[in-house]
Amino acid sequence: MGAALLVPGVLRLLPRGTFRAARGLPAVILLRGVAAGSFIGAESFIPLMLVTERGYSATLAGLSLTGGGLTWALGSYVQSRPRLQPHRERLIRIGMLLMAAAVAGPALALAPSVPAWIVTVSWIVGGFGMGLVISSGSVLLLKLSRPDEAGSNSASLQVSDALGNIVLVGASGVLFTALGGGSGHSGAFVAVFLSMAGVALLGVLVAGRLTPKAV
Repeated sequence: MGAALLVPGVLRLLPRGTFRAARGLPAVILLRGVAAGSFIGAESFIPLMLVTERGYSATLAGLSLTGGGLTWALGSYVQSRPRLQPHRERLIRIGMLLMAAAVAGPALALAPSVPAWIVTVSWIVGGFGMGLVISSGSVLLLKLSRPDEAGSNSASLQVSDALGNIVLVGASGVLFTALGGGSGHSGAFVAVFLSMAGVALLGVLVAGRLTPKAV
């Protein structure tokens, strides 16, 4: 019911062609929602997984994600280098690939033989990918926008971010609950992480549509 009420409003707030990844600006806006949603959708379950499945304290579980914030800033810095400007679309594709690998990584930590610090490593990699994607997406949006549309298009980008988070975090929660998520139900965690990795891989395909068709 909530989704049915959401759709009409969203369609009016986002550029036409966003949900079919039309080339150019619509694909940029869609990609931001896919990137933000897949990353946060997985991240929301990592502390719970580390506490219930690997015996971490809540504090240590939270600290395991700290490196991702630092490398996010690093990725943002790297993509801003002038010599990388001509390769912005390639940077976004690389960033999405790094994110997909990082989001799948925590599933490995559910195996007792795999050290739990694999989660920290994964989030360091994923944070760098997010820095490349999120910042590059903002730059590309302004590059593709006419001056009189920059404000409305930036607002659409923020709507896509929020929508991606709401929909994919919600979908992860539904999937987790449907599979009996909780302590001793590691399969539910695996399903969440791998499904969000799959969404991130879809983002790699969308990243191939960021350049408008030549006229």
